[in-house]
This record gives sequence, structure tokens and C-alpha cells, in this order.
Amino acid sequence: MKLGYKCLLGMTVIWAMALSAHAAQSTQYSLEEQQVMQETDASTVVGGYSAFTYNQFSIVAKIDTLGSNLSAAPLLTLPSPTADFPSGTITFPTGPSFSPTWATSGGYNRYQYGDARTTQSQLNASYGSGTYTFTLGNATVQPTLSLNLASPVLPPTPMLTSGGTWSSGTLLIDPTVGATLTFNTSAFNTYTQGLGGKINFILFDMNSYPTPLGSSPQSVYAPELGKTDPALTSFTIAPGTLTNGEVYTLQANYTHIESTNTASFTGTGISGNPLGMTYDTTTTFITIETVPEPSSAVLLLGGAICALGLRRRAARRK
Repeated sequence: MKLGYKCLLGMTVIWAMALSAHAAQSTQYSLEEQQVMQETDASTVVGGYSAFTYNQFSIVAKIDTLGSNLSAAPLLTLPSPTADFPSGTITFPTGPSFSPTWATSGGYNRYQYGDARTTQSQLNASYGSGTYTFTLGNATVQPTLSLNLASPVLPPTPMLTSGGTWSSGTLLIDPTVGATLTFNTSAFNTYTQGLGGKINFILFDMNSYPTPLGSSPQSVYAPELGKTDPALTSFTIAPGTLTNGEVYTLQANYTHIESTNTASFTGTGISGNPLGMTYDTTTTFITIETVPEPSSAVLLLGGAICALGLRRRAARRK
């Protein structure tokens, strides 16, 4: 059941990229529950994402040490042992000398563990709700984060409201024209409530997934961390960004911040003032196919009609 869950690289861009300079230079650790959906037309979404066989519900734990090695493989201790994890402890995967192995867009690696289930109740049964403890090598503190898997406050499902043309579950876009894709951001009314939230959109070429195509627009509302961006409402694909005949994936993410932990500690590989975060994310995947420029299609059709007429005239002369 444990998945590499490549999509999580894209759907939760490192908070250091969006928050204050203070946080960007500090070790960060987080817990996240994610709900994965797929939009198939203007009014329909289904659970999971068929293109990558992703289950609908997942848990993700991350430790971003800005590429530094901890003194030992980090551990995640669950609120209590479960049937799936009778020891109650999960060891993060590491490389040589306990190095982090999950590549980030920042040019270094982080520690990451992800797992998914078909239903919310299955995920809760496997991991449990309550206090999770991080053991970060020889760090002077074992920081904790709370995660509610029994009844999470998941954001509404991101849905495309305009842009492109739906056809058989796929969004068609003319690559020579591009498109501005507008979403139901107004439905995410908790974006500015409580500790705040995040909205971001990420475009991938299926031939180079999970590396994004260029930068990913995002907005963050987190007053405690110095960010109060207005909610992002759309994603623009400029003319020439897409290539005709290629298939792309767009991820739209609405994230709700559930809790933070600013407890100070030090240790091997620990930098700055560590920041812990718990958040809930709902992600929608949209499969995009490119179509020829309409004028080109008209020219091709016109050429075909002209050729047919010439063949008919030639046949009459015989």
C-alpha cells in the first residue's frame, strides 16, 4: 500500500518558497492529509487520478533540512500503534550517511514519506488521529504535530469554471492560442480563516513528470508567517507553452493550514528556527490535450475539399 506518490512533489510546493525569509532559511517539517480528485468535465469530479492510479486519500510527512544530513534516519511516531504499524513508528527512507533522497525544485533533497488509501476511514485506521512525534536524529527536541484523520477539514474541490474545451474527460487547448483557466476559488472561503491557506497551480508535461513546466503560481495567506496574498483565481497558459500532439497534466491545489509548531531546537543538520506545519489539501488533476489551431484545421479541410473537387473534374474528363 505504500506509494512513492510522485504527485506530492508537485501538489505541495515547499512552504519555504512561499513564506518569509526567516522560514526559508530554517528546517521545516510537516504532516499533510491530501484528497486527490480528477475533473472530467465542467461539473464532474471523481476520486483519485486514473492516469497515475493514485488513490483518493493520502498522508504525507516531510522534513526539509535544505539538503543537510541528519545524524540518523528520521522517525515518525504515530499517536498509537495500529494493525498496519504495530511498532507505532515509521522510518523515513534515506540515502548514504542518512542523507535525504526526495528531490525538490530547490535543487536539493528532503526526507519524505507518503502512503495512500482508497477511503478516509482506511487511512485513519492505518495511522490514527492525534499527536505525531518527529525524531530528527540527535535534535535536542522531539517536535510534535497534531493531525485529524478521523474528521479532517479538507478544502473544497478545486474545479475549472472556464477556459479550454472539455471532450471525453480531457480538456482541449489550442497550443498556438493558449488559455486562461479560471477556478472556483470563491468556494475556498476558509482561505483567510484561522491560520490561513494556500492556492497553487502546477503544469506538467507527461513526458517529463514530475518536473513542472516553468514556475508555479501560488498565493499564501498565513499572517502568523508574514504572508497575506489575495486568493489566486486563475492560471494562464501562454501561447507556445504547449506543443501540439502532447499530453499535459494540471494540478490545482487548495490547502488549509491546520496547525503550526515553532518550538526551538538544534541538532546535526538542523538550521535556523525550525518550523512545523500540519495542513489538509484537496487536489484536482486535469488532463490536457493539445489540438491544432482552428484556422489550420479549416485550411486542411479546405485543401481536402479542393483536392476532392479536382479528382472529380479529372474523372469527368476521362
